Amino acid sequence: MKKNVLIIEDEENIAKAQEIILKDNFNVSIAFNGEEGLKMAKELKPDLIILDLMLPKIGGLEICRILRNDTELANTKIIMVTAKNQPHDELRGMETGADDYIMKPFEPDELRHVVEQVFKA
Repeated sequence: MKKNVLIIEDEENIAKAQEIILKDNFNVSIAFNGEEGLKMAKELKPDLIILDLMLPKIGGLEICRILRNDTELANTKIIMVTAKNQPHDELRGMETGADDYIMKPFEPDELRHVVEQVFKA
């Protein structure tokens, strides 16, 4: 049975690319802003959330905090994705509770590898 992945990404082209990369191995859902993403996370209870750091309505760090404090979603795997490539950005994401962190732009194999590693951990 395929695991469920929720992509929360406001850039449609990036979200669709992530979906194409993952859809053969996972059931993929997409939300295009933080508010919609948080709502979908609570409804779908996905195995993994691929979470953009900079989102309209509710930012990725805040979503990560909310999920980590929700007893039903606290163990959901979270991969933060961002164009911000400063070490302190990655540190903030990991301190907030992300399981891993990936920088845009990334190669399809890199995304697949990070997803596999997060599920193995």
